[in-house]
Amino acid sequence: MLVGILAILAVTALHGTIAADPRVTLYALLAVALTAGVHVASGRRTILSVGVGTAVYVVLVNAY
Repeated sequence: MLVGILAILAVTALHGTIAADPRVTLYALLAVALTAGVHVASGRRTILSVGVGTAVYVVLVNAY
C-alpha cells in the first residue's frame, strides 16, 4: 500500500513539474533515476535517496 501511495505522489509531482515547464523534463527524470539508484545502492535508506535526488534536481534546475 505504501509503495502505491508513493507512486501516485511521484507521478503527480512529475506531471505538475513537466506541465509547468517542459524544459525540466530531463532534469526530473534524471533526479528520479538517481533517487532510485541511490535507494537501491544504499541499502534502502529513504531519507538519503530522497535527499540526494532532491539536491540534484534543485542544482540542475538552477544551474541550467
